[in-house]
Amino acid sequence: MDEPPAPERKTPPVVYLLYGDDRSAMLDYVAGLIEHVSDDPGMRDLNVTRLDGKQAGLDVIQSAAYALPFLTSRRLVVVTNPLHKLASAQAQKEMLAMLVGLPASTALALMVEDVYVPSGREKGWQTMEKKGGKFLLEWARAHPALAHVKVCQLPPLASMTDWIMKEARKQAGRFTPQAAAALAAPVGNDTGQARQEIIKLLTYVDGKRVVSLEDVQELAAPGGQANVFDMVDAMSSRDARTALRQLGRLLEVQDPQSLFGMIVRQFRLLILTKEAALEGVFDKGVIAKRLGTSPWVAEKMLLQARGYSLSDLEEIYHRLLEIDRQMKTSQMDADVALQTFVARLAL
Repeated sequence: MDEPPAPERKTPPVVYLLYGDDRSAMLDYVAGLIEHVSDDPGMRDLNVTRLDGKQAGLDVIQSAAYALPFLTSRRLVVVTNPLHKLASAQAQKEMLAMLVGLPASTALALMVEDVYVPSGREKGWQTMEKKGGKFLLEWARAHPALAHVKVCQLPPLASMTDWIMKEARKQAGRFTPQAAAALAAPVGNDTGQARQEIIKLLTYVDGKRVVSLEDVQELAAPGGQANVFDMVDAMSSRDARTALRQLGRLLEVQDPQSLFGMIVRQFRLLILTKEAALEGVFDKGVIAKRLGTSPWVAEKMLLQARGYSLSDLEEIYHRLLEIDRQMKTSQMDADVALQTFVARLAL
């Protein structure tokens, strides 16, 4: 949420104070500020400076903030961790003097990640209201003509279903309420992870239909097909540690036999994709029709197939058939069979 508007403000603020526990929302807000610098991406690059207060001292921040814009009306300076070197009263005094003297041609965005305590004696934002950032927040509220304050707070868990549906609409897509609720369960109120999953799911349906509960169960839920993609990615990269870690997570939520079937399906699709690539077919839409999958899956298959030759994939598929026979005849425990298969292939 934003602080109450300042009716006396005649010009844009020179300071944007962003704080809270929703880093994703802060980054989105800053992205909007960057868009306003210029319509030309090249001009934006020349007039946007990013600094980290853990490395940059006040002199570096002031030098960047006082520089004139190049062929634009304003320049933007974004500072993360701006309070890191402002523990002393003298440093805080110098910081406020710098803010008061900022030219109108500068927009200085200060990003402070904070923790909110909802109840008790410590209720409130711990940095901006209780500790080292209080002086900055008080200054910003006392200078509404110069500063704009935006609080970026993670939404309550109970409202994440609505948040997901609204975010999907922002991205020109739609979720069913059941799909949004199913996605909210594993991501909680982590808006950054939720946004990534929304993008993945909207890409999966290719903008042609509403994201359904089945889509979320397939791609985003623990043990879904997307997790198998990640494991096979690690296997093709010969990253045994990551592949086995992914397998362990999948086994926590998936029956070994069901998981084995998903792995077999993955390599069968890889064989078909590799055959198409050897025929010179690389269009994900065409391959999707051949596989009977979405273009999103086809694109993933094209990337993974690069890590294998056709003979390698055929050998792996025959190995899987042999493992299936051994498991069905009780010659090998399913968990052990999967761990051995993944470890050998990833080494």
